[in-house]
Amino acid sequence: MGHRLFVFDLDETLWCEDLEQVGPYQGPFRLKGQHLACCETATVRLRRGARKLMRSIHQSGGICSLACRSDAKVCGELLDIFGIREHFFHPRYGLMEKGEAILEVLKELHDCLGVDIRTDEVLFVDDSVANLREARRVGATTLLYGRDIRNLGELQTLVMRNYKTA
Repeated sequence: MGHRLFVFDLDETLWCEDLEQVGPYQGPFRLKGQHLACCETATVRLRRGARKLMRSIHQSGGICSLACRSDAKVCGELLDIFGIREHFFHPRYGLMEKGEAILEVLKELHDCLGVDIRTDEVLFVDDSVANLREARRVGATTLLYGRDIRNLGELQTLVMRNYKTA
């Protein structure tokens, strides 16, 4: 069965942070080039291939969302600065378990769009084994960023293969 919903973590998955101090960071951010956003205490780098991956998923009929434990306001500002916010349906932020976040996105897809997607049609990508365990608990397929896939280009190849064989 192919994947129809792709849920991503942000921190250390779709982007990387270089922090000047321990603790949370906040904007305002300013864009430097296409992939770097800077504030007084952090630099955030959007991983190369993120925009292309999101476009490929959408062009293939898939839906993207987010499950991230970071602050919604900070993430929203960064998604806007990188120009990718519109790619994500009903992103979930905060301390909820990743499996619960996936279930909430599925419910919103049904309630808002009338689209029914089963949990076995969800692919969840994160850099934390514990988060993957939470997503598998609800039936999602998972990939560990840095082990199962080394970069977003590899993920795009898997996504495109998924749609060619579906």
